[in-house]
Amino acid sequence: MNAPLVARGLAKRYGATWLFEQLDLDVAAGEVVALIGPNGAGKSTLIGCVCGTVVPDAGRVIVGGHDLHGAPLAARAALRYLPQEVDVPQGLTGRELLAFYAGVFRDPLGQDRALALADLGPALDHLATTYSLGMRKRLVSAALTLGAGALFVLDEPFAGLDREGRAALIAALARARERGAGLLLSAHDPDDVAALGADIRVLRLGRRPAPAA
Repeated sequence: MNAPLVARGLAKRYGATWLFEQLDLDVAAGEVVALIGPNGAGKSTLIGCVCGTVVPDAGRVIVGGHDLHGAPLAARAALRYLPQEVDVPQGLTGRELLAFYAGVFRDPLGQDRALALADLGPALDHLATTYSLGMRKRLVSAALTLGAGALFVLDEPFAGLDREGRAALIAALARARERGAGLLLSAHDPDDVAALGADIRVLRLGRRPAPAA
């Protein structure tokens, strides 16, 4: 089985500040890696490099055995991404959105399981655009468990969630780990990810000035 994530030599700078350089990062099947650091430390930028939304100054990213630059469609098919701010399409109920994801990820038999993971009750038949941020995160995180995602990337996943929302998200991520997916997530505080288990690997990030030319 290919590793969910292999990143080598990643570097990104803005002006005179390096967010990170020569950074190697591996996420194994079933492993949880937490990126910890204050605002501006580079957590979201590193996640963007892994997901392909940010172009690194150097380095290589391989997701599920597929090079993000050389085979972007295959790499993104193995990727499941939950951003800080979750937007949903207009005109679809929560139930219809899960059915849409089941089609996209070619997992129609998993739809009932995703409905149970979302645990939104009667709200599933309301337009998803009327949901709170926490409800949208619960819906989309459940949807991302559909199909054969190798790597789950989550940017501040617990922000905006109440107790029920946190429990639903943790259940969805536990399901992903059981299926062999790796998890890469960002957080301000290690306590935010402690509920995912004791076997979490922490990577602390912090910006620093670039060396003089």
